[in-house]
Amino acid sequence: MKRLTLFIDADDTLLDFDKAETRAIIQTFEDLNLMKYDGIIESYKRNNLKAWKAFERGEITRDDISTERFKWCFSEFGIDGLNLLDVNTLYWSYLAKGADVIDGAREFLEEVKDTCDLYVITNGTAFIQDSRFMLSDMSKYFKKRYISENLNTRKPSKEFFDYIEKDIGIVDRNTSYIIGDSLSSDIQLGINANIKTIWFNRENKINEKNIMPDFEVKSFEELTKLINKLRD
Repeated sequence: MKRLTLFIDADDTLLDFDKAETRAIIQTFEDLNLMKYDGIIESYKRNNLKAWKAFERGEITRDDISTERFKWCFSEFGIDGLNLLDVNTLYWSYLAKGADVIDGAREFLEEVKDTCDLYVITNGTAFIQDSRFMLSDMSKYFKKRYISENLNTRKPSKEFFDYIEKDIGIVDRNTSYIIGDSLSSDIQLGINANIKTIWFNRENKINEKNIMPDFEVKSFEELTKLINKLRD
């Protein structure tokens, strides 16, 4: 049986970012008396995703995300006069408490922790991801977390994986896999770095991009079976 190295995405693969995000932004907007604007939560989520995708493409900086997502959202409702950095700081304080774990993730990690070397790869903000992993008690499964803010680069840039390989040593491409829910971030990273990929497609999305994973699973049960098969 082969020992595998798994580089696993954090948000919406291991941790339930949508649940944490929704709770944090509702709390933030309640504090700022903004929940009176119908549809503001949906607007924020749409603009937050827009900002992160722009960051993935290298069109804006990490610092830009913190303000642009709120600027775009508030402009839709004619909201002004708020310090966007202060709004972001308040939001982050709530998001850092979002330790919700995707169903089946803990059981999967328990199953593979003794037969695989496990690493987290994420584009998240360092103190937020560190807090969420600590509160969820998920850190114990991983040898290390690689967070884009600390690496001064981002998924899917090849430089992201170059940093990892320099840090841990030569990665065996025959026994290593990147696992994540995002085609444009996780799977594209694998393609850029010549690492095999597993698309964790638990929402059963249609792949409309020209980004092809090596494998696709829709649940942790399927992922466990695949990993055991790959170890044979």
